[in-house]
Amino acid sequence: MSFSMASLIEKLNARDKDERYMAMHDLSADLDRDTIKLENELERRVVSIILKHLEDTSTDVKQQAVRTIASLARKVQEPQLEEIADKLATHIINKTDEERRDIGSIGLKTLVGVVNQQTAPAVLKRVTPKLQIGIQGETEVAHYCLEILNDLLKNFGMLMQRELPALQTSILPMLASPIAATRKRVSICVASLAICAPDQLFANLVSTIFVSMGEAKSPDEIRTFIQTIAGISRSVGHRLGRELKRIIPLLIELCESPKHQEDVEMLENCLQAFESFVLRCPKEIGSHLDKIVNISLKFIKYDPNYADDEDDGDDMEEDEQEEDEFSDDGDYSGDDDNSWKVRSAAVKCLAAVIRTRPEMLKELYEAVLPQLIIRFREREEIVKMEIFSALKDLLRQTQGRTANPDAMDEDHPSGNDSHHLPNTVVSMLDVDKLVKAITKQMKDKSFKTKERCLELLRELILVLNGGLNNYLVNLVPDIAKAIEKSAKTSLKVEALTFLCLLLEKHPGADFSKHVKDLGPSVLASVADSNYKISAVALRVCGRFTTAKHGGKRLLQGEDQFIQNMYTSAFGRLNSQDQDLEVKEAAILTMGEIIATLGDIVGPSNLNGCLPVLLERLRNETTRVTSLKAIATVAKSDLQIDISIICKDVILECSTFLRKNDRALKQAALMTLNSLIASYGKMIGDSLYETVMKELTILVSDAELHLTHLALQLCSCMVSKSPNENVNLIHSYILPRVLVLLQSPLLQGIARNSLRSLFANLVQAGSGSKYKELLGQLLGIVDGGNQLSRQSLSSIAQCVSSLCGAVADSERIATLQGFMNTLGNPSGAEQMKQLLLHCVGEIGREFDLSQFSLENVIMNSFTSTSEDTKAAASYALGSIAMGAISKYLPYILTQIESQAEYRYLLLQSLRQLITLKASDGGIGKGHDSLAGHMSTVMNLLMDQCDSDDEGVRSMVAECLGKLALIAPTEVLPKLKELITRDSVETRATAVHSLKFTITDNAPVQELATCITDFLLLLKDDHIMVRRAVLTTLNSATHNKPALIRPLLKTDWLLPSLYGESVYKQDLVRTVNLGPFQHKVDDGAELRKLALAAMDTLLDKCAEQLDTSAFLHHLQDRLSDELDDIKQAAYQMLCKLAVREPFFVREVLDTLADPLKTVLNKKTKENASPQDVERHNELQRSAMITVATLNKMHDSNTCHKFVSMYESILQDAKLKALLESVSNDTEGSTSVAMEF
Repeated sequence: MSFSMASLIEKLNARDKDERYMAMHDLSADLDRDTIKLENELERRVVSIILKHLEDTSTDVKQQAVRTIASLARKVQEPQLEEIADKLATHIINKTDEERRDIGSIGLKTLVGVVNQQTAPAVLKRVTPKLQIGIQGETEVAHYCLEILNDLLKNFGMLMQRELPALQTSILPMLASPIAATRKRVSICVASLAICAPDQLFANLVSTIFVSMGEAKSPDEIRTFIQTIAGISRSVGHRLGRELKRIIPLLIELCESPKHQEDVEMLENCLQAFESFVLRCPKEIGSHLDKIVNISLKFIKYDPNYADDEDDGDDMEEDEQEEDEFSDDGDYSGDDDNSWKVRSAAVKCLAAVIRTRPEMLKELYEAVLPQLIIRFREREEIVKMEIFSALKDLLRQTQGRTANPDAMDEDHPSGNDSHHLPNTVVSMLDVDKLVKAITKQMKDKSFKTKERCLELLRELILVLNGGLNNYLVNLVPDIAKAIEKSAKTSLKVEALTFLCLLLEKHPGADFSKHVKDLGPSVLASVADSNYKISAVALRVCGRFTTAKHGGKRLLQGEDQFIQNMYTSAFGRLNSQDQDLEVKEAAILTMGEIIATLGDIVGPSNLNGCLPVLLERLRNETTRVTSLKAIATVAKSDLQIDISIICKDVILECSTFLRKNDRALKQAALMTLNSLIASYGKMIGDSLYETVMKELTILVSDAELHLTHLALQLCSCMVSKSPNENVNLIHSYILPRVLVLLQSPLLQGIARNSLRSLFANLVQAGSGSKYKELLGQLLGIVDGGNQLSRQSLSSIAQCVSSLCGAVADSERIATLQGFMNTLGNPSGAEQMKQLLLHCVGEIGREFDLSQFSLENVIMNSFTSTSEDTKAAASYALGSIAMGAISKYLPYILTQIESQAEYRYLLLQSLRQLITLKASDGGIGKGHDSLAGHMSTVMNLLMDQCDSDDEGVRSMVAECLGKLALIAPTEVLPKLKELITRDSVETRATAVHSLKFTITDNAPVQELATCITDFLLLLKDDHIMVRRAVLTTLNSATHNKPALIRPLLKTDWLLPSLYGESVYKQDLVRTVNLGPFQHKVDDGAELRKLALAAMDTLLDKCAEQLDTSAFLHHLQDRLSDELDDIKQAAYQMLCKLAVREPFFVREVLDTLADPLKTVLNKKTKENASPQDVERHNELQRSAMITVATLNKMHDSNTCHKFVSMYESILQDAKLKALLESVSNDTEGSTSVAMEF
């Protein structure tokens, strides 16, 4: 290889320029190879020859030599790198030869782009001094030097700390240069210098610019200083924030000064600076936002050369009366008019506020929305597009939010405020005015304007969840025009998409009179060659098909349109050569047409279409979509005759159940269920057996949702054809079911489907299979398997389903047998546990008061097995549900008299109250709680100060569940309990509220009293504060609407943050013989406080002061407990993803605690558990580092960058960083890694 390289060097000395060019090209290719390593002498020769040819007489050779520098720089050692840099820098400052300056500039930019942090010092050493000389030289030289200097500062500014003061001193005066190009380059360079400048130098930089701007006389200088400040804000807004209180008043003064009202460039620069401050300085800009919004609203209509006399109609009378302070009655000429730049900058500034300040939604609706609507009259299309975009942002911010999230909507007692908007928002939205303004713009000649209008309407529908019924007459003609054959493709797609959404979100609207206007163009679009248009048009046909009005099909008496629509859809369905999106849309639309209009389409068309659907089902790319379409047809009320494909479809579905594709199996099971439910009578035994065989493998705990669908299908088959399927179930499915019941994972809908299957089996077999099935279920325990409580509960529920499906005599006999077994002292404990669960499950549904079950259960309380005691407690509470009048008084009496079993009896009472709460409330009659409420409450209140913490916990749960049943009766008594002197009583009362604030919580009643409970966060006793924190977390998670109003108070968040702080007075020392052990009583409080903060971050982020939240979170990164550090890491990752601007402000302060954890070593004698905990903590810290590093502009924070580079230089830490980066994708996924 050395010989080859030497040969190329010889050729580079050839007289023929083509030979020199080819030799340089080959040399570059050789240097790019990873296997090439240059010896010292050869390295020097290569560098020398390439630098020589930078001055070659041939331009092509020179250009190739410059390109070769990138390859060369990666191979050579530091001395040669210095030589290259020195030569290129010398070329740049050449005052006479412009071609050399060009070559030097290109070469040096190339060099800067390929060197790394390790090799960069060699380049900086040679280049920086010459650049400092160059920027003071001639204009052209200075421009070259400033461009290179900017690249160096951006890439290696942290390595140039010594040179920064001198560089700053050199370039700042150049901001006053009379040459605009120089000022622009210096401004960019200053912004890059601000990234790496130390704090003191940065402060000096900003102060110098600020003073200079105040002293500047020339408008050009002032504009340059404003541009520079905006550039610094975009680069390091988090550092500039503290200076805003000086900068913004000056900029506002410039905007309001009469002498600058016609200086378009200055006004534009000021508004661009405001936009940058809003985006990059979120914390400090808050107090200035009102002024910025007002300034932007003023200049959004800035047009001094144009008198706006446009009549906006009756709906804008107010707008006509408003005088435009910038209007001029003189003649207008569009030549050289650039006032639109000011309006554009003003709109962008407003858009920045809209996107970043959701908490200002109400104020934005009141002040900004009307002005944006008025400015629809904007004559410059660029500005008009930005106005539409800003309004679109405003509507998007409204989705999923409320302008007044603290309000309790009377119509929504659940308090679930994320799915509806209060009337205040709708009224502020002024739908009528907005739609009329949009409708007027739809007449505009510009297709871009029409597209933006349709986008706005689409966002409006999503915000209102419909709401445009009254405007259909005005909207439909414009939509029809937008989907005409001559319309632009993008406009047609947008119009069809909007029409599809319009039909979807207005299910009861009368579109029948609009079908004639829209139908022909929609059908023509179906046949369009553009796949996007065709696919959306097909979806519109589907919406037309399923739409109803007045409870009837929309397409009534539209036989010809229906036939044409069928023909168009079938043409797309039957075509092979088309995009997948079109194929899928055609399949789904055809399924809807057959299911809804099959009686009109006619048998002949169906017989031609159904085989095509079957063919699509057999195609791998369209089979899932085809399954959905066939399921739609099967569920049709028209009972469509699909006999020609029914058998084949079922066979195909059966084969799909073997595939390793979850979505396919799920769709196949759902389709089979629909087919058998509708056409079960026409399916033969062999087909049922084929399906049953394939279902066998799906009945397992590996995928419970598929298990649920499989069992649901089995139940359907038994219901539709019991004679054929009962025996098949016993042969194929039941063995798998008996194994499944032993799994502790079985729960939810899968277990419910299993219960339904057992009930159907008994009913289908007329009870003949009852004893056999019962024996098989009980036999699971007889087999000697040690089962979990969850498994025993699942078996018991299936037994209950069996008993519920047979005659009373059978059930009574079964229960009598259970009692005999339970009364046998020598019986197996696990069988007793199962039978107790069985008795409880049966007792939930039937009155078992005729049996003396209480004696059997009380005897079970004496068992040595804790599982038996728990099963007995569960059984007693459950049978009380079916016979309250007998068993509730018994439970209450035993609680008072049997102190030994009080905890178990309270569990029984809890079970009863829980069942009653889920059953719908207190009830009436002899089997209700109404007559016992006073007794129950008094008993529970007496137990609130029990010495047994387990009893108190159970009492709290009982009280909380009772409050769900009778809130007006229970909550006042709980409120009275929190005023008592007993610490235990107060803690129990507060803790009980946790069990009240669930999905079905009485929000209105809780809203009146929750403040009193949460104020106990100031209680003197740890036990009470711990209960309050638990309740606060639960309330925030389940009903955030209850907490949001309290976040604005001056006590809740400060108290919460206070509990997250490490407190030395809560640490005590315990003597353990010769050793002393420190016990941190505040550790649990800190964990609970951080958990509550985490939930607030998830549920109420808009109401939090992110800066204050982050300040308290920072301190927890240095907590003594690893659990607390990990909780802090998790929240920090969330904030880094959601609020990166705030996190970037404190990024440097986060570096030290993270570095401490990452560099910490375990002791040599550490246990495996300690090592594992240490590794887990380090991994969490590294995930946090990776997330923070992915934030925009994280490289502008010096300490963090230094820490990150130290990680890369440590082999072990670098491997850990690569591991967490490979295991996660994107910032959000990294945050969720926890």
